[in-house]
Amino acid sequence: MSTGFDLQSVAELARRPHLRDSAAVFTPGERSHCRSRPDPDASLAGLLSAKEAFIKALSSLGGAPPCTFPEIEVGHEPAGQPRLRLHGDIGRWCREGNVLAEVSISHTGGLAGAVVVLLAGPTRTGGHLA
Repeated sequence: MSTGFDLQSVAELARRPHLRDSAAVFTPGERSHCRSRPDPDASLAGLLSAKEAFIKALSSLGGAPPCTFPEIEVGHEPAGQPRLRLHGDIGRWCREGNVLAEVSISHTGGLAGAVVVLLAGPTRTGGHLA
């Protein structure tokens, strides 16, 4: 089991509109979801924190292929729970290695943070990488 934690400043993201609208950082679905939220910049900062936390957790496993931010997509369940959806080589590698993940995202007071826990098998709550 590995964990990754990351913290982002919402104001820093707001000052960098090129990041908010960048396909190199966020998928169209992520940008659309965050635009529908009360504080889009806080939501985007949370997603960026989750992506960075996943990369940090993954680095402790070794042997994973390199990945880009759009290959790490943060989706949401109907009740709002965040879920990682991996694409490309990193998605295949995690599925073949039965690497699963749980993610938690929070934002308050101008900061957004995320924790990612990687697991070696299914969890009781059904944690997964889709």
